[in-house]
Amino acid sequence: MKKLTHFTIAFLVLGFFQANAQEQKKSTAPVKANQATLVNDFYISYGFGSLYFISNQGGGSNSYKTSGAVILGYSRSLSMVVAVGFQASFMNISHKSGSSTYEDNYWSGLANVRFRYYNRPSFCMYSGVALGIAMDYINENKTSGTNSYQNYYPAGQLTLLGFRVGRSLSFFGEFGIGTNSIINGGISYKFGE
Repeated sequence: MKKLTHFTIAFLVLGFFQANAQEQKKSTAPVKANQATLVNDFYISYGFGSLYFISNQGGGSNSYKTSGAVILGYSRSLSMVVAVGFQASFMNISHKSGSSTYEDNYWSGLANVRFRYYNRPSFCMYSGVALGIAMDYINENKTSGTNSYQNYYPAGQLTLLGFRVGRSLSFFGEFGIGTNSIINGGISYKFGE
């Protein structure tokens, strides 16, 4: 009887420690990030098809070339639907006219608002609008010498369809119209709950 009591107590104690160890194991498992609840978003992208490039071509026989736009940005989620932020971009457009060459270097700064209408843990779709200003730093290389000057223009971007695939680190793409691009894609990193 005494052995049976000791055996029962030992069995209960081991069972308790075993159950406790299993609970601790479950609680230390890593939890995957949910992109829908992460509030800070840094991104970098490359785009092409800017309205500046399209409007500069005009009707002449000048051959315009561009390297596309490089866009850096940050946004912060105010809710599961609305995010606000800013973006900076650079785009170079060059062309020749006779023996002269021209380079337009557009530096833009825009404030933006995004509206996420489909927001899941690893995928979201959104639309947005951005407004700001662009500085066009122009270099003219003529046979008579070089000339540099600056012009300022309004800048804006309307994102008709944007998507983000991933959790913290992800790929995103956008389709819209504006001074940055018509189509762009890049990498996004979200953090902070």
